[in-house]
Amino acid sequence: METMKAVQLLAPRKTVLSDLPIPQTPADGLLMKTRCVSICSTDISFYEGHLFPSEYPVVLGHEYLGEVVDIGPEFDTSGVDIKIGDRIVYWGQTDFGGFAEYRTVRPIFSGQVKEDIFEADRNFYDDKHAAAVKIPDELSDLEASFIEPVTGALRSVLSNPPKVGDKVLVLGTGPIGVIAGSVIKRLLAPNMVVSVDTNPARNTFAEQQFSNKAYLPDELIDTVDEGTFDYVFDALPTVQVADENKDPRRVAMRKLKAGGRYVLYGASQEMQKFDTWLMLAKGINIISAPFDVTHFPMHKSANVIASAMQMLLTGIVDGKALLSTVHKFDDYDGLVDIFENYRFTTDLKTIVDFRSPDTLAK
Repeated sequence: METMKAVQLLAPRKTVLSDLPIPQTPADGLLMKTRCVSICSTDISFYEGHLFPSEYPVVLGHEYLGEVVDIGPEFDTSGVDIKIGDRIVYWGQTDFGGFAEYRTVRPIFSGQVKEDIFEADRNFYDDKHAAAVKIPDELSDLEASFIEPVTGALRSVLSNPPKVGDKVLVLGTGPIGVIAGSVIKRLLAPNMVVSVDTNPARNTFAEQQFSNKAYLPDELIDTVDEGTFDYVFDALPTVQVADENKDPRRVAMRKLKAGGRYVLYGASQEMQKFDTWLMLAKGINIISAPFDVTHFPMHKSANVIASAMQMLLTGIVDGKALLSTVHKFDDYDGLVDIFENYRFTTDLKTIVDFRSPDTLAK
């Protein structure tokens, strides 16, 4: 039996480098050799214990780029030409498995309509397929690794866009906040886009990329009038603050106009605080792009991932600027250090690089 190396999460903050069987190619799917995986804050939330898999152990990682090494005999070729050696990025819902040398995917490409729905263990329906896109030669491996997070942000923004001329506030200027802010600023004709983050370095980067003004939390509280914004995009992780009146979500609701829209992106299985009084008093609309595929089918996400790739190809989202660190997969101890210290870094995206010197030479 052929095996592969994989990083397994055994429990919160407990990982091991394991030898696992190389998965069998699905009859209607692809077997891929991993090239690059970008670390996502969702991976860190599982690592820290803010999100929980249905069972341990689990192989984290889903911002994935792989090279096709086998094609199932029932693979759907309609509308797409896939061959051995092609590079594929996918977007899934409850998907894991990226931090391993091989993985499988049952893809849906833009224009295809199919489904294989099941009831997930966290109160929504998912699809065993994943939205996927074939990577053209002009997009590098490292930039292609960012298609998945751009897809996530784009699903949210396109489902609930600001209106032309809206005043927009982006909460959190990590990668998702930067991606969403860039799309809103460059495509959707807002009056202005401002942002807030606790990290001064990220605020500086946000102003370089999209933000008319990037605030520290106290600056936003002290200098921006209540009822200023029409639209909030919440890209924050799990938040805990000592002073509840300074909770960033509560602050953002105070800064929203009556009838304003609050788009929730980040997810946590730990309860987060939303001010029900402000929701009712102001008539704030809390909206999101749902995971549930009975409401947002995977074949629609397949169209979004194709558009996400175009955002990177055209520079609407600056993938090169998002990249902070490339870390080799065979440095396991260093990878664990990245997981452990992720919340304390000024970095944006870290890519775990599985490629061999021979692959890099191609």
